[in-house]
Amino acid sequence: MTFRPKWVIVLGALVTTIGCAAGSSTASPSSSPGPSSLRVLRAEEIRSVAVLTAYQAIARLRPRWLQRRAILNANPNEGIVVAYVDGVRIGGAESLERIQASSVVEIEYLSGLDATTRFGVGHAGGAILVRTR
Repeated sequence: MTFRPKWVIVLGALVTTIGCAAGSSTASPSSSPGPSSLRVLRAEEIRSVAVLTAYQAIARLRPRWLQRRAILNANPNEGIVVAYVDGVRIGGAESLERIQASSVVEIEYLSGLDATTRFGVGHAGGAILVRTR
């Protein structure tokens, strides 16, 4: 049996408690002020920039969502992001130019893995989900 001073055990318990408290929150994601996250754009953040379309909002606030993901495949459409509005597939990212930014409640990005799990094959580039009023 190894002898450990009490202060080492107490310190370990304190660090564990602080780490757990910092990782949890009782506030819902939609109630948090400021930038939403790297995965979600909320209406307040979209309104904070002068843009007309959902595409322009993403290009300004989360441009990485629009980047093509490298895929080692002969299919030229593989690796592009797929856009959904209110659960309906509307095409590639360029189709978001038809969605007025003022009508957007939330925009969420799904990685290729998450999008493929949710929607099936053909989503290696990820998916952008737009929720409107």
